[in-house]
Amino acid sequence: MRLRFHVDTNQTKIHSNSQWVQFIESLIKPVISGMPLNEPVAQQTEFIDSFSDEYGNRRATDRPFISTLFGISQSPTVESSDALDEQLWWLINSNKLTKEHALDLIEPTGPLVSDSEKLAIEYRTMVELSALHALWNFAQEIASPDLINRCINAAHWHIKELQPDNGINRPWAAHVFIYLASTTLDHEMSSLANLHAQTLIHNTSVTLGQPDRLSALILKDISNQLQKYQAS
Repeated sequence: MRLRFHVDTNQTKIHSNSQWVQFIESLIKPVISGMPLNEPVAQQTEFIDSFSDEYGNRRATDRPFISTLFGISQSPTVESSDALDEQLWWLINSNKLTKEHALDLIEPTGPLVSDSEKLAIEYRTMVELSALHALWNFAQEIASPDLINRCINAAHWHIKELQPDNGINRPWAAHVFIYLASTTLDHEMSSLANLHAQTLIHNTSVTLGQPDRLSALILKDISNQLQKYQAS
């Protein structure tokens, strides 16, 4: 039976991880059905090299993120980047990120990105959430309480300072807000985090009636992460 989640500012019910996984997998199934998620590396590499969204656009983080999702290590296409999310995804993809390096790259509290208030709101939201997604995955992988707590701190900041629908319509880091909603003892924060996650996921289907290609892959990673590190 397909779950139907609705964005509701009065909703207090916190869904289990297994319910989220079931919902996400049903949502993305028609989009990723033709993608080579379980195909040989050669086919996956060809897919990564030619990947673009429905409008023919490619972002700097697409290659390292999708390569990481597929479990393929690639070389950065540029020598360096000032964008925190791009740096984190390439470091994770190449297995070069350490806890110490991660802490050096991010701000100690609040937003992860240095001087992020100087960025345009849409770009700021995208970089912050994409970086949070990457950092959370890494923190869970190495089981670092320091990085996990820093991610939760950043999630609190996001809920208080940024709207989840500032024009990006991508579900980056939705699993961080799902985790916060189910673990915090603060009832108000739990409801807000739950709504934040719902909105991030709901907005992926606003334009096309279903998640776009990149959002579907992001949601697939979220589903994988919920099953791998947050099983319930």
